[in-house]
Amino acid sequence: MKELKLTLLLIIVVSLVSCFSSKPNGTKERKLRHVVAFKFKPGITTQQMKKATTDFLNLKTLIPQVTELEGGPDVDYQKKNGKFTHCFVVTVKSQEDLATYGAHPDHKAFSSSVDPLLAEVMVVDYWTE
Repeated sequence: MKELKLTLLLIIVVSLVSCFSSKPNGTKERKLRHVVAFKFKPGITTQQMKKATTDFLNLKTLIPQVTELEGGPDVDYQKKNGKFTHCFVVTVKSQEDLATYGAHPDHKAFSSSVDPLLAEVMVVDYWTE
């Protein structure tokens, strides 16, 4: 009898978790990822790179459309001359949210502050589930 009760409880818990983690039609919620990689210009200091990283990560608290934001320096960026040194992943729910993020005054201010420090920027957007 105990095993039956535990089995039923387990079935209920699994059912509830799947209900809350999926859309009503049974598919997982899609996420739009905006991946940005930086290559800083020669002569940019570690302190300038750290500030740019902190400022980028702070956009999550300033722009409501951003659901997730992570990133930072490559763990071996000092050994990779000429390569991208920092990577960030911004997650939003829709292309409209991505457009709002791009046009947001705080994003524009960040871009204006970091652009003079960068030799190159790579951007890739993709959908995931």
